[in-house]
Amino acid sequence: MTKQKIKDFFANIYNYPVVKTPIIALAIVAGGILVFFIFLHIFTRHGQGFPVPDFTGLEIEKAEALAQKKGLLLEVSDSVYIITREPGTVTEQNPSPSTFVKANRRVFITINAKTPLMVEMSNIVGLTLRQAKSTLDLQGFSIENLSFVRDIAVNNVLEQRYMGKIIEPGTSIPKGSKISLVLGKGFSNDKTALPKAIGLTLAEARNLLIDASLNMGKLIFDATVKDERDTLLAKVYSQYPYPVTEMSVGFGARVDLWLTLNESRIPKEEEPVKKDEKKEIIYEVPEEEILE
Repeated sequence: MTKQKIKDFFANIYNYPVVKTPIIALAIVAGGILVFFIFLHIFTRHGQGFPVPDFTGLEIEKAEALAQKKGLLLEVSDSVYIITREPGTVTEQNPSPSTFVKANRRVFITINAKTPLMVEMSNIVGLTLRQAKSTLDLQGFSIENLSFVRDIAVNNVLEQRYMGKIIEPGTSIPKGSKISLVLGKGFSNDKTALPKAIGLTLAEARNLLIDASLNMGKLIFDATVKDERDTLLAKVYSQYPYPVTEMSVGFGARVDLWLTLNESRIPKEEEPVKKDEKKEIIYEVPEEEILE
């Protein structure tokens, strides 16, 4: 009986226009807001992101099939020719693997060309090392090795070599080829400062050493580095020689690097050495590294 009275009481109140109209209006507004958020959730696929698969190393046909299966759009943005990679396979991608994206996202890939793009070798003899490196980078070449001979033109290119032989300007070679340089080192056994490569990726460390007129020596990867992609992401956690103080080394000296994906192995930045503690350490280049 009591329940019926309560229902009748609210029914009588609801039948008054001054009460009924605002209630209906509030219900419409609340319903509209609810529908809006439901539509927004569906439209943005909130919470439905997924990691981008690793396309590197896959043939383009398999990469496209995987992209279609995952609801992604694959787009070839560039091609390179890397002699150590299988032709027609993916060498790079953006976004990188494991990046969370939503369906229909475009993934830009670089593929290894089936036939090499031939590029004419420039004349870099007479240029400084920095200028030569910049020129080679623009042409799609890279520096393989630096050798030094006694010559007044310190750090200037005396010879440009490809596959162990002098390469003449205008010669067509595959894009991505490695070029070795012979440079002058003066007559007074000048030295170059040894840079610290700790915390850098392999590519960054290579550029740092070349800029310092040095060569990369042995590469030692720990157990965390399992494939080619890992080698690109790994960072240097140790090097030899290790610049514990201000250290000078001979032009062309080789620096061995140890790399890892384990960030905890990478030493934190050390306190600067006090001025009165600095001293010069000479690391001589092995005789076989010096061309006479």
